[in-house]
Amino acid sequence: MSEKIKTLLFTIAVTALFTLLVSGINAALKDRIELNRSVARQRVILGLFGLITADRPIADSEIPAMFANQTEPVKFAGDVTLECYRRKNSAEKVFVFAFSGQGFWDNIVGFLAVDAQSMQIKGIEFTKHGETPGLGGRISEPEFKLRFKDKSFAAKRPDGLYLRMVAEGTVTRADEVDGITGATGTSSSLEKIVNRSLAHFASLNQGGNSN
Repeated sequence: MSEKIKTLLFTIAVTALFTLLVSGINAALKDRIELNRSVARQRVILGLFGLITADRPIADSEIPAMFANQTEPVKFAGDVTLECYRRKNSAEKVFVFAFSGQGFWDNIVGFLAVDAQSMQIKGIEFTKHGETPGLGGRISEPEFKLRFKDKSFAAKRPDGLYLRMVAEGTVTRADEVDGITGATGTSSSLEKIVNRSLAHFASLNQGGNSN
């Protein structure tokens, strides 16, 4: 066998081995990335149920088992695609469900926790957004998210909304939420997303769930 052929075969073998190695690494990284994303989402949901707090931190390695043991998915007859959860073996009527909608710059994605008995918001978390840091990006700040806590969606306002985002510092009614100064577009978008999500959940909850 000539040296040229040997060199060619060696090159082909090395290239094939390198390709397989890179493919294997990419597959492993992809699986790891997906696992990290899943754990992050589960952590958010558990936090909204009050199972994870600053005083009760949980390691990432414990999250999947805790999520499986403490929560269960809920399917509504009117929309079986809605990602929604409740606590296992709990008398509370608290549900955590996913929401998404167009923000000022990009989609705003997250979860809402609601009490279906008192018809109040128990918490809100954002898992993805592209709003401007320091302006619309403030929606991720704990202080801003607390503005929604215990807000009622039992009845709509005369304007057809459950909640109205108003200029920061001007709340005068229980059905108003302080917006963000300098981020009118984000505040307006979030107002639409939250009201639409609450209305959708309320309509599904009236029809009952299938499990």
